Amino acid sequence: MPCKTADKRIDSDHLRQEAANLAEAIAERAERAAEWAAPRVARAGENVSRAAKEAQTRIEPAYSEARARVVDDYLPRAQRAAEAARAAIAEAPAPVVAPKKRRCRRGLKALAWATVVTAAAGAAYIAWRRSQPVEDPWAEEYWADSAEEGAELLEEATGA
Repeated sequence: MPCKTADKRIDSDHLRQEAANLAEAIAERAERAAEWAAPRVARAGENVSRAAKEAQTRIEPAYSEARARVVDDYLPRAQRAAEAARAAIAEAPAPVVAPKKRRCRRGLKALAWATVVTAAAGAAYIAWRRSQPVEDPWAEEYWADSAEEGAELLEEATGA
């Protein structure tokens, strides 16, 4: 089957003319937009400039006070503290080493104490059980029965 191809010829002169017309229209609209925006931008710039000057006049006393406080008060204090620290370090015979922080092992301590208490309680129980008298109920009845049987047998033997 043969492919259908569209025979479209592009007229370059026509396209150039349309592009030129479009560029002209855009230039006119841009010129009108610039004429409309220029006074508004100028007015906004004046308002921003005025607001910035007002903000500067309001902030200037606080800034100068803070700067004076830093220069007159904080910097001399910091310099004195630094000098005192240098002097203390120079007088120290050896560097001070902080002791190691001991780790708290509460769970291990609790387990150790529980083990000690349990062992003590077990030892006390064993000592108490061993101090109790040992009674063998079978041994007493056995000997009692044998004595009675032996007495009966002896009577029978002597009486007969």
